[in-house]
Amino acid sequence: MSAPSSAVRNKNTARNGTGKKKRKFELGRRGRKLTLAIHVVTSVGWVGLSLSMAVLAVMGLTTKDAAVAKGVYYAMYVFDDTSVTVFSVTAAVSGILLSCGTAWGLLLHWWIIAKWAITLFMTVFAWFVIHPVVVKATENTAEAGGAAPRPGRPADFLVWSVPLLFALLTAAAVISVYKPWGRTARGIRATGRARRA
Repeated sequence: MSAPSSAVRNKNTARNGTGKKKRKFELGRRGRKLTLAIHVVTSVGWVGLSLSMAVLAVMGLTTKDAAVAKGVYYAMYVFDDTSVTVFSVTAAVSGILLSCGTAWGLLLHWWIIAKWAITLFMTVFAWFVIHPVVVKATENTAEAGGAAPRPGRPADFLVWSVPLLFALLTAAAVISVYKPWGRTARGIRATGRARRA
């Protein structure tokens, strides 16, 4: 005695109400909107923070006032140790959820892979390279007392590296709007399977 065809279909593939194959993880309408809102807010916030850090880096290098230099690098330290970390991690996690939980997919489009490469590079570079340099510049200017500020080589490094991160974040934002380069090979195969189904 054979099982009913509906039971076989449910056993082999999970389908939603429209008859289309359902992904293993899919965000609902409200979940997608909430995740998208979080992603947009934290991504824009991250861009704003990186621009603020770039302005502070230029001020720190060019000022002759020890008190200003001390305040500038301490502000960079506070931003870097709190807001930048929270915004970058939240933007990254919400981006993964949006990719995996919607039809866009994580590895189906080149623009998503490009954004991920930028995000991963920036997160690692900001935490393991920029952060220690900011700490060193903060320590150097704190020790100067009332003398001329001497942030040293950390200031030279920050004045070009932080604006570079801002430029990369801006590029990621532009990529997410224009969505260039089409589908990956995996994305093309997935589209072919969806059409045959």
